[in-house]
Amino acid sequence: MDSNMILIAAVAIVIFLFAKNKTDEAARKKKLIHDLRENYGKDEIREYTPVEYELISHHFKNKGAAEGEDIIDQITWDDLDMDNFFMSMNHTLSETGEEYLFDMLHRPVMDAEILKERGRVIEFFDQHEKERLLAQQAFAAMGHPKKYSLSDYLKQLDNLREENNVGHMFCAALGIVSIAMIFLKPPVGFVMVLLATAVNVATYFKRKGETDPYVRCFSYIVRMLRETRALLALDAPELSEYIERLRKAQDTLKELNHGMFLLMSGRNLTGSIMELPLDYIRIFFHLDLMRFNVMLRIVRKNRDAIDELIEIAGFLDSMISVGHFRRTLLTTSEPEFISDETVFSAEDMFHPLLKKPVPATIEARRGVLVTGSNASGKSTFLKSAALTALLAETIYTVPAKHVCMSFFKIYSSMSIRDSISAGDSYYMAEIRAMKRIMDAVKTRAGASILCFVDEVLRGTNTVERIAASSQLLKSLSTEGVICFAATHDIELTHMLENYIDNYHFSETAGEGTITFSYRLEPGRAESRDAIRLLDMIGYDQSITKAAFETSSCFMETGAWPKL
Repeated sequence: MDSNMILIAAVAIVIFLFAKNKTDEAARKKKLIHDLRENYGKDEIREYTPVEYELISHHFKNKGAAEGEDIIDQITWDDLDMDNFFMSMNHTLSETGEEYLFDMLHRPVMDAEILKERGRVIEFFDQHEKERLLAQQAFAAMGHPKKYSLSDYLKQLDNLREENNVGHMFCAALGIVSIAMIFLKPPVGFVMVLLATAVNVATYFKRKGETDPYVRCFSYIVRMLRETRALLALDAPELSEYIERLRKAQDTLKELNHGMFLLMSGRNLTGSIMELPLDYIRIFFHLDLMRFNVMLRIVRKNRDAIDELIEIAGFLDSMISVGHFRRTLLTTSEPEFISDETVFSAEDMFHPLLKKPVPATIEARRGVLVTGSNASGKSTFLKSAALTALLAETIYTVPAKHVCMSFFKIYSSMSIRDSISAGDSYYMAEIRAMKRIMDAVKTRAGASILCFVDEVLRGTNTVERIAASSQLLKSLSTEGVICFAATHDIELTHMLENYIDNYHFSETAGEGTITFSYRLEPGRAESRDAIRLLDMIGYDQSITKAAFETSSCFMETGAWPKL
């Protein structure tokens, strides 16, 4: 009777756990769909640890640059604060999606058809909520592993030793025999179970430590296979090309699905309470290690199909993310590309990270020199233009009412820092950054060059800065090159007016206040409010008055008076 009660209780517990698992799973799915629907297009930033964010970049670093491919270099990436921008606009739901998006932002495309295709897919998901939600559920189920990079382990796969399953089969047989002995000779059986547990656990974790990162990697691939199957059911002719490519990859990799539950781990993947007892079964019988050895051979044989699976899932997830990003901005448009001239034209362009931006409109067919006081908006304008060009050539989305531009290779020299470890002064770091732009112009072939320079050669004295800057900017005023530069040196606006167009930002000084309009205006800056600021915050009037007089003398005579 007691044994029957125990059996009934055990069965009841299993039924309860199974029912609870199903109920919890349905509740999680319902909440996920609600959150995806409600949060789409809302401005939210995901939190990253330094390790998590570093892992996102590994796919891009492992992929490298193909021969002849132009990627955004680290100086330009840092100048444009692209790490913060990526974190603000990344709404992907899978590891493959965010790695694809990060990589895409580094690789401008010089093919309008490729970019238009991206725009088409972005628009499809944005306008078809049912299909978008179905795809997002699949990507969310893939998840974001936080301690490893799929790209790293796929790259290192050839270094992992391959072994057969003879040893693991022996451990499994030992476990089965010991359990059987409990029913035949209980005392002997219990001893054998203890012995089998000791042997099996010890040998399990010896191999597990070596393969665990790859087990996680393969588990993620299996999850990708499982979740992307839902995409095959999409009734979306607009996505037929991608669905067919997914189908072919699925067919090639179908062997990975056989016995895939043996590789899953409740601790690391699904979180289901039903997975916990299966974890111990895997350890005792080495089930996941035997399956891993089989999968290792399959994965090595079918790397192309795996890369295709990752490529399509990453692309679709990232395109949904771009659609989400578009809706967070006040205005977006798709750029227009032209090939018969070198031009950058933007109407009501703004920086997407600003909450209350002041749009700027400009049409540049040659160099642009921007003047104005500190904090007036020069640097923000340069970054807005550079980021607009980059987004046009990557995600086919610009923060502007309209953009018409040539295809450009993009470079910048804006936020230079000295490097103690490299032994470089600020000036040395600056001229090295400028040299790479000059080299790109000198060796230019094909695409035009769009470059951005903030405060040219600020790391040296006035006379040499103006002399050298004028020649550098003149050399950048050549066919196929548009240089946007910002400076405090009004002299450059006069010296270079035959080669560049002058624009400025102005401000209005009042009684104890100064107001910036942040509006881009044609012509050179004429105000001298930098000295007025000294007066406003309480500097001795004898100093500010003398400074005004000295400045006026220089503007009239072109020479500084002796003090």
